[in-house]
Amino acid sequence: MKFIRTLQLMTAVILGLGSVGGHAQSQIYYYSGPVSGYTGVDLSPDGFGRGGFVANFGTITENLYYDPATQNLEQVGSVTVNPSSGSFNIYGSLADDPNGSGSATLTVGNNGSFSFDFYAGNSLFIPVSGSGIYDGQAFSGSWNIQIPMITDIIAVSPTSLTFSDTPLSGAPQANAGIWVGGIFLADGVSDGTFYTSWGLDGVAAAVPEPNSLALLSLGLSALALLRRR
Repeated sequence: MKFIRTLQLMTAVILGLGSVGGHAQSQIYYYSGPVSGYTGVDLSPDGFGRGGFVANFGTITENLYYDPATQNLEQVGSVTVNPSSGSFNIYGSLADDPNGSGSATLTVGNNGSFSFDFYAGNSLFIPVSGSGIYDGQAFSGSWNIQIPMITDIIAVSPTSLTFSDTPLSGAPQANAGIWVGGIFLADGVSDGTFYTSWGLDGVAAAVPEPNSLALLSLGLSALALLRRR
């Protein structure tokens, strides 16, 4: 009798846990598909050097958390990028250091992709790390390329969500760089802006939260055991 009572309590607790979580009030959707676009990745002394590569976006995989009460949308996932790293020569600015020279290697994300978590109307951050040598002095560092993103929620239903993401192109890049021997090595191009392209129009399908599915399965198994008892 004690065993049955304990099992009943466990079942009630397990089934009640389905609504617990950081997105308890959100409807969850899933999307996977291509995203068009690129970001320029550069490392240059004084912001006037030449050297870098273009990283192209590939496939995006994400969960979208839509809160009907606030009409807020959070996107959490990852996107592939190719090439994800590159090596190149860097040169000094014509005005400040015309004879400066060096080389660098940059990496975007980790193992060919990067993760993200941003809300509609906020920025997407792309992690970049780099190292190299300039005028005989080694340097290394890491930073984020910030892309202010506009997200439009076009349609919402219990089973699907239609949305689009577009960036604010040419937005000012936050000051980021490395001081090396009095030379400022800056990521970004010489005019203090970065350029990027991002194109994503998708229809995401509603899915149960994975944790809720697991808890529900466990609860049903406990109920089945109770029935046999």
